[in-house]
Amino acid sequence: MPTASTALTAVTIAVVVTASAALAAGPASSAARAYTARLDGPDAPENAPRVRRPRLLDRRPQATAVLILTIPAGWWGARAGALADTVTALPLVAILVVACSVDAVCHRLPNRLLGAAAAWLGAALIGRAVAALVAGATASRAGAPPARAALCALGLGGAALILALLPSGLGMGDVKLCALTGLWLGPLGRDVALGGALAGVVLAGLSALVLMAARVVGRRQMIAMGPHLIAGAWLAWILAVRAGA
Repeated sequence: MPTASTALTAVTIAVVVTASAALAAGPASSAARAYTARLDGPDAPENAPRVRRPRLLDRRPQATAVLILTIPAGWWGARAGALADTVTALPLVAILVVACSVDAVCHRLPNRLLGAAAAWLGAALIGRAVAALVAGATASRAGAPPARAALCALGLGGAALILALLPSGLGMGDVKLCALTGLWLGPLGRDVALGGALAGVVLAGLSALVLMAARVVGRRQMIAMGPHLIAGAWLAWILAVRAGA
């Protein structure tokens, strides 16, 4: 029989899932549409990419995509009793889903959305560290998760930057996104952060093979890395939380 604490955790996560979908359908998707409108407008820069399938950024598709990812994440988070990790992860997933949807339609990752995700993660890490100190944890224990997050962000971001400087197909938006996934997954362990990045690369490779086999893209045509990086990070987070259940 569920306890009052378990029920409260489930209700809290359900509220955060709903709020995350509203965030994606509201301000985040509005920012995404405004960004792509500038790329498609008369004042667009000369090297602006072509925007394909802009309706993907409408409110309903974005809310649907976020619910598809946040409902199972919330379920596993509730089952594991990982309330703080889940409350941190769900709004982050919402923002990054919208950012990566922009990547899917025009191969760009908006700084405004990535910055919002970084600000949310930073605030969550600092807030949890302060709460741990108030609860009586030592400074080294309370500061360990933010320190791991920073190191993983630097490691993944640095590795992605090196690849971006080579003819790898990665852009600077992908570099920032890799750093963000390290900041997100780092507190769960460096193996989780590295596993999320590798899973994203594998998913991108598989996706490219399927698209080439279907003749949707050619061998020399680049695919958007953002959606695959986020899918890999999401999968790593699910598995890490599930392992702790």
